[in-house]
Amino acid sequence: MGLSSTKTANTKELFKHAFDLMLLLKAKVISVEEAKAQANLLKQSNNILRYELDRAVAEKKFDSLSIREIEQ
Repeated sequence: MGLSSTKTANTKELFKHAFDLMLLLKAKVISVEEAKAQANLLKQSNNILRYELDRAVAEKKFDSLSIREIEQ
């Protein structure tokens, strides 16, 4: 499919996207179903960021820890 974006995937961008969605929903530009689908994607994105943070903390805390890489 090859989707790409010039935006970075970080907390600031996720919050901005969530806020923009709330404004669109309030203005009735998008449906509740679309807002729910986007909220689920935001939740999954947040879970990935939390995993990356936990992984970085674990690697820093435990020098001998070896975490395998997941190939894409």
